[in-house]
Amino acid sequence: MKYRVWFGEVEDGEVRLSDDLVKSFMRVGNDVSGKELPFNVFDLGVKVFGSPERYYSELRKTAIEVARLKAEKELKREDRYAIMLLKALDEIDESINLLENKLADVREVKESEVTEEMEEEIRRMKTLRRRIEGEIEAVMEKVAPNLSSILGGVIAARLLEKVGSLQRLASLPASTIQILGAEKSLYKAMARMRKGKPAKIPKHGVIFQHPFIRTLPKNKRGKMARFMAAKLAIAARIDHFTGELNDELVLEVRRKYEELVRG
Repeated sequence: MKYRVWFGEVEDGEVRLSDDLVKSFMRVGNDVSGKELPFNVFDLGVKVFGSPERYYSELRKTAIEVARLKAEKELKREDRYAIMLLKALDEIDESINLLENKLADVREVKESEVTEEMEEEIRRMKTLRRRIEGEIEAVMEKVAPNLSSILGGVIAARLLEKVGSLQRLASLPASTIQILGAEKSLYKAMARMRKGKPAKIPKHGVIFQHPFIRTLPKNKRGKMARFMAAKLAIAARIDHFTGELNDELVLEVRRKYEELVRG
């Protein structure tokens, strides 16, 4: 009978060492109907690797890599979840705005039970909107803690939505991150420039929604956007590769904003 162990396969007492320990580790599983394996995995492993120290060293490295891959897979699933929630949030906002406009039109004609039901429906939708927004914040804090600390969860999710994933965002230069969401304006400007016409290149896209940019005078927004985009590029890479929170990034962004406000 053939058995699978984390370092390969065992058949008739003979061990065949896997050439990919990570895949072998993830495939472990034997149907022994509640019985113990007819061999000791540790003893076989020591024979294969030559010593207990080497056995545990290889086991540790393999287990760490398996954990990393599983965490990466989970984060990829979570960033897609945040993107889908964001799309739902935008659609709910559109529905709320539409209903509020229709409610105003109806009220001009007559107050009725239907009017009250429309008001109640709007209240329910706003409650749902708050729940979805809270979920986005929670997911993004887990998936991209540094991006979220700088931008807030919803704006950070909008960056992911523009490129499709945290992995993709982590590969982009700061100059691209700076204008994500302003692609149409950029293409129009470039088309005008190719025709020899004057054009205004956009200085920011999605990140303009951040108060540190939109509350500044127009002549300072570009400088703040460039600085923030540089920190966001670093934040995205840290979030993708390690997931560790770096508090200094958000402090640097705040200090730059305060410097521009004073200046």
